[in-house]
Amino acid sequence: MTAGRPFRPASLSLLLHYNITPMETMNGHAALQMAEAVTKAGGTFDISFFPFSRAKPTKGEVKLVTFRKCRMRKPLPHDKFDIDGKHFFLFLTENDEPKTCYRSLIRAMSFSTDNKIKLIKWYE
Repeated sequence: MTAGRPFRPASLSLLLHYNITPMETMNGHAALQMAEAVTKAGGTFDISFFPFSRAKPTKGEVKLVTFRKCRMRKPLPHDKFDIDGKHFFLFLTENDEPKTCYRSLIRAMSFSTDNKIKLIKWYE
């Protein structure tokens, strides 16, 4: 794995792609609160989401990306959003690289407290 490139486990991508759910599900808001609590306690989490940029739209199939050993972060001085910041989830990768994703595009998370992959459900 090279620095700055997302880790893409084939098994998680396949499970989410084929909508196979042999794992727990978790409400999206509860997952973000858990990520905050784990980060404050010194732990990390893994996150899988679909990337999207309003500035650089992609054509064709969008692939799920996964980052491991992440921590939540606060907005940086240069972070500027054209829409309300509450729609974004801000985190640091294991290389301390700041990343941002749309909250509603997060599909799975795993926390260092139990290491179980949880599918994230935003809407019932």
